[in-house]
Amino acid sequence: MELYIHLPFCKSKCRYCDFNSCANVDESLVFSYLSALNREIRFAGEAYSKAKIDTVYIGGGTPSMLDAKRIASIMRVLSESFDLSCVKECSIECNPESLDEEKLLAYKEAGINRISIGVQSLSDSNLRSVGRLHNAATALSAIELANKHFENVSCDVIVGLPYDTCAAVADELKTLAPLVKHISVYALTLEAGTALAKRVEEERVLLPSDDEVADMLTVAEDVLKANGFDKYEVSNFARKGYESKHNVGYWTGEEYLGLGAGAHSFIRTSDGISPINAPVRFAQPKDINAYIAGVNCADAYDRIPRVETCVLSERDVFNERIMLGLRMTAGVDKKLLEGRIPNELKSFFKFENGRVSLTRAGMAIMNSILVRIMQF
Repeated sequence: MELYIHLPFCKSKCRYCDFNSCANVDESLVFSYLSALNREIRFAGEAYSKAKIDTVYIGGGTPSMLDAKRIASIMRVLSESFDLSCVKECSIECNPESLDEEKLLAYKEAGINRISIGVQSLSDSNLRSVGRLHNAATALSAIELANKHFENVSCDVIVGLPYDTCAAVADELKTLAPLVKHISVYALTLEAGTALAKRVEEERVLLPSDDEVADMLTVAEDVLKANGFDKYEVSNFARKGYESKHNVGYWTGEEYLGLGAGAHSFIRTSDGISPINAPVRFAQPKDINAYIAGVNCADAYDRIPRVETCVLSERDVFNERIMLGLRMTAGVDKKLLEGRIPNELKSFFKFENGRVSLTRAGMAIMNSILVRIMQF
């Protein structure tokens, strides 16, 4: 089983961000939230007492914004509530401007062994345009500091920002590649209702075209491959042995608990071992106050109010195996796709060693291919 811990607090909200996060919150709200989170962790540990945890991921929001003692406290409650003896990977998301040596040392002492840094860009113009609080120099310093204490350091990069070009993307990835073991490269998604979407609508910001972004992603893949990174998922690249074990678990159908406001769970067992009749997905309320109230009123894990609860049918499970599996370069067992690939789409697939995966061209139009396969 995997554990995801959500900390929704940020110093400021990035203009492109549509995640469940909030900025400039009252200290009393932070305290109340962390108290409720620890209560939920303990309830979950009682409910899934037989579960052996493979990975832990602390995300947000900006977890590194919080005092290091608070992160250590969360880790302590996790270790008291769950069997963490089999944990292979424990990650925490950090922003460059809120990371320092004291926090890194505290993370390591608490059992965290992987640092994921939200670099997003090495262009100061891009960073300012989307409301990031750091500059390129701060990002590179944060990576250097993380490498001083951690072997496994990852970073995120967004492609398609206002000042991006193929040359600029190539240069920043050539700079980052020698410094980290893992890089996630995401195309900017312009989410409705975000500050950036409003600026684009008002023509105050001009973004690269879809074709230009596609070219940038191709350049990114080529640069990373030339620098020793293997693509293992549509947006993720790693040096051998440094793939994100937590995310691979999501894509391969592992059971996971999401703890915190808005966090999602995927459950196959009743206690970490005993199978239930059908897999279930559910989420906690996104609203922080609703989440706190729900946890504090409950007396057990299954009494905490949930949203988006869905019992998966056999067909749902089958389709998800295909959809999630094709995100990865390893693909899926060929038996899953027998008779499901239209002839006109076969050129977008590779058929090797009993497995089927998408070609590079197929990855670029993955969503439209998946829609066709699900209908076939």
